Amino acid sequence: MTTDRSRPDVRFLHSADWQLGMTRRFLGAESQAVFASDRLAAVSALADLATEHDARFVVVAGDAFEHNAVPRREVLRAAEALSGFPVPVVILPGNHDPLDVSSVLRHPDFAAATSGGPVRVVDGPEPLEVVPGVEVVGVPWTSKRPDPSRLATLLDALEPTDGLRILLAHGSTDEVYGGSSPSVEAIPVARLEAAVTAGLVDYVALGDRHSVTRVGSGDRIWYSGSPETTDFDDVEDDSGHALLVRLAGRAADGGTCEVTPQRTGRWSFRTLHAVIETDGDMDALVERVEEAPDKVRTVLRLGLTGAVGVALRARIDSCLERWSELFASARVWERNTHLVVRPEDADFSGLVGGYAGRAVEDLRELAASSDPAAEDAGNALGLLYRLAGEDAR
Repeated sequence: MTTDRSRPDVRFLHSADWQLGMTRRFLGAESQAVFASDRLAAVSALADLATEHDARFVVVAGDAFEHNAVPRREVLRAAEALSGFPVPVVILPGNHDPLDVSSVLRHPDFAAATSGGPVRVVDGPEPLEVVPGVEVVGVPWTSKRPDPSRLATLLDALEPTDGLRILLAHGSTDEVYGGSSPSVEAIPVARLEAAVTAGLVDYVALGDRHSVTRVGSGDRIWYSGSPETTDFDDVEDDSGHALLVRLAGRAADGGTCEVTPQRTGRWSFRTLHAVIETDGDMDALVERVEEAPDKVRTVLRLGLTGAVGVALRARIDSCLERWSELFASARVWERNTHLVVRPEDADFSGLVGGYAGRAVEDLRELAASSDPAAEDAGNALGLLYRLAGEDAR
């Protein structure tokens, strides 16, 4: 490997978990198309970031694709985007797109980016010189089953180098995911830190966790997170970024490592909790929801609790219908929602009579009871109120 013995200094981008071809069951066809397009746009944004920040290359720590059987259009569009990158792109196969016989990273349509282009796929333990003085080593997944022995074998085989070395790995760590009883399949953070201390690697680029996360006690082991947000903040608390990394000198020589998150994503997953008892409470919720920017790229989840009248329940349902059309997705979070309908005398005054009126009275009695069907009766009253109101108008 060509090395610079004076003081190697390099900037690069660390990304992971593109998962191109991902689908989300709660998105309709139109929103899913926007979601897929924006995931590819987040990848393309890396090329602009590399130019803007004088990054010499990009490393992708696993899961470039959602799986090895993604539609051909995803492969072709990814290859087209990557073929135009101004710097090398080193991709590690992850558990979603392992380097097996059906690997999407070996697909003929992907050759446009990999054959003579900027993309290089880590297909074994051999170091790849990505730019002069800097090499990348990695542990590619070869099946969907983790094999922790492969990382240990790679680290055992490494020798110190005069240049800079970046390690790519994909999977959970005992620190981030393990808790008090880490899985034997988890990546041991202590082993990674020991490799940095020994001068075997200068930076560890991890993939699998979708949130930007610093690992260990230093500044040289990171998850970059996904470049586009894919879930709510109880699952992903800091996604939609890539990491700009600057290595100034080797770790073993007291060099420095600076890591700066760079925004790449456009999507937002918002959870709103609200207690609804009055129209004023509903007014406040409407204001919070309506202030959301870029609604076509916002997934909204509502946890609603409270006791409401039939008219207010009908208003809630009407707002939910509007928001489901306005946002990429808007839905009630069932396990965090408990709205009790308490029919009021004024709710149906003058709206229905005859047989319908008697049916309303039966539903009101049921909704006010402790019967397991009380909630369904309350919902039925809300729907009836809305329909009767529309007829009256």
